[in-house]
Amino acid sequence: MKNKIYYFLGIALVLFFSACEEENDNVLPPSPVKDVEISTGYGEVILSWTNPPEEDFYYVDITYIDSQGNFRSQKVSRFTNSAILKGFTNTENYEFTLTAYNTAGKASPPIVVSTAPLEPAFNLVFNTITMYPDFGGAIVEWENETGKSLQVRVRYKSEEGVKTTSVFDATESGRGYIVGLSAKERVFEVYVSDEEGNNSEIKSFTILPLEEVKIDKSKWSVVAYSSQEPAEGGNPNGLVKAVFDDDLSTYWHTQWAGASPGYPHFFVIDMGEEVTISRIVCYRRKGDSRGQTKFQFLTSLDGVNWEDEGVFDFDPTTDAAQSYRLINNPKARYFKYVALEGPNFFAFLAEITIYGAMD
Repeated sequence: MKNKIYYFLGIALVLFFSACEEENDNVLPPSPVKDVEISTGYGEVILSWTNPPEEDFYYVDITYIDSQGNFRSQKVSRFTNSAILKGFTNTENYEFTLTAYNTAGKASPPIVVSTAPLEPAFNLVFNTITMYPDFGGAIVEWENETGKSLQVRVRYKSEEGVKTTSVFDATESGRGYIVGLSAKERVFEVYVSDEEGNNSEIKSFTILPLEEVKIDKSKWSVVAYSSQEPAEGGNPNGLVKAVFDDDLSTYWHTQWAGASPGYPHFFVIDMGEEVTISRIVCYRRKGDSRGQTKFQFLTSLDGVNWEDEGVFDFDPTTDAAQSYRLINNPKARYFKYVALEGPNFFAFLAEITIYGAMD
């Protein structure tokens, strides 16, 4: 009995699939796409077209051979009529075949078009790269006028001899800093990557980083301040001079007893001689997260005319050193620290250290 059941079930399935095949055989393929338009971008091709008018039209399949010789297929839904084909690494001519398919899997006659993409963005940016020595490292610079998302990658050996790669967002023209290196000649290998995983050639630079030293604080003196809160009994806490005594347990604190002046708060230091500043390092009041969250740093040669070196975020939740690179390597004798904002009306700071070179 079971054998008869299986026999009739098998006959039924054969008839069902045969009927489906006959039905599909009667379905006509869709019309081909038409009015294909081509434009090019940096390492990319943009295609647009008019879709077939049939109601059972399903998608368009675009096929081509990419820059590495691989067959590529990009399917585009019936709900759109354009595609951006990316990742081309040269300006050779490429052929693109557009085939429309319906819901029954029938293919239209193919439409073949060809064009050459523009030079890929990673190559254009690679050609602009330059690199030169910096305090405690090196600076890499590039130009990117394409608007494409790219990365500049720099390979080198760390102080410990470990192979290291620093990665910089190069979506716009800019520069990147390699830091923490001694004044020892080394080789830097630079290349550019795009979102599709393509890489440019490698450009090598042999660079001797400039020696970066901690600026001696023995000649420093306080020139001015917005407010301070002296502690009792000769304790340095609260005074501006506590920020350059190389003691993280002492701190400057703006007035809080008897008055409550609000932001901004500042102090001005005379370093006693002209120096070149590469970076500053700041420490919060130890164990206290109530302080400023943003500050401004200014420099001067004469204590009268000031250069704004930037506004920086400050993390009040950590006792760790917070380092800030001054991109212009300014020469200065005076500096002004301005606390700009925070969760309370007061500001404080345990220590500020300057790095660079003695002139």
